Amino acid sequence: MSVRSVSFDDENDEELCVFGGNDLLITHYDVADLDWQEVAERSALDERRGLVITQIAVLEDLVDEFILYLQDPIDTDEYQADLDKLTIGPRIDRLDNLLSRAGILDDSALAVLEALGQVVARLNELAHGTIHCRPVEPMQPGSWLDGMELECVIASRRSRTFGRITMAGLRQDLYDAIGCFPSMLQYAERFVDNVGGQRIFGEDHYLGLPSL
Repeated sequence: MSVRSVSFDDENDEELCVFGGNDLLITHYDVADLDWQEVAERSALDERRGLVITQIAVLEDLVDEFILYLQDPIDTDEYQADLDKLTIGPRIDRLDNLLSRAGILDDSALAVLEALGQVVARLNELAHGTIHCRPVEPMQPGSWLDGMELECVIASRRSRTFGRITMAGLRQDLYDAIGCFPSMLQYAERFVDNVGGQRIFGEDHYLGLPSL
């Protein structure tokens, strides 16, 4: 049987880059050559950043299933439509409230929510920031020296703060996001037993054995 994915339709093999605002400004006025090494390094960071953001987004479906299981709405589709209007932060708050109302906000639930909250906090930092390079040690403009150290920093558009971003750090962010999912599944095994009596929705994926 032959299977073909229509999503992979780009026949152009030109390497893609992510350009900073200053890069595009320089290009627009053609006042200097771009630092292509810096562009390549930032693109590599942005590619890995995208992996982390995408992996964390997978957690939303699992959070929704916990919420639906606890809420047990009459109209699942309507309730899901309301959930879809929320970002993951408010969804976690709703899950926290539902667990509390059900009387099962125990230490294991709190641990899951704390780990999830940390991952989502990192998501917000990565998703709402721009990356640029700067000298590790402050220097006057135009006084860059051979052998000096540069760092890539992510500037938050929300808090207006700066923080160093590294490939190793993003790898750990990805591992943390991946690890959060099985931790939630492990808790889900006890969660279903503790809640009990809820109907299982036909679209449930995670609060039971996978269907192959």
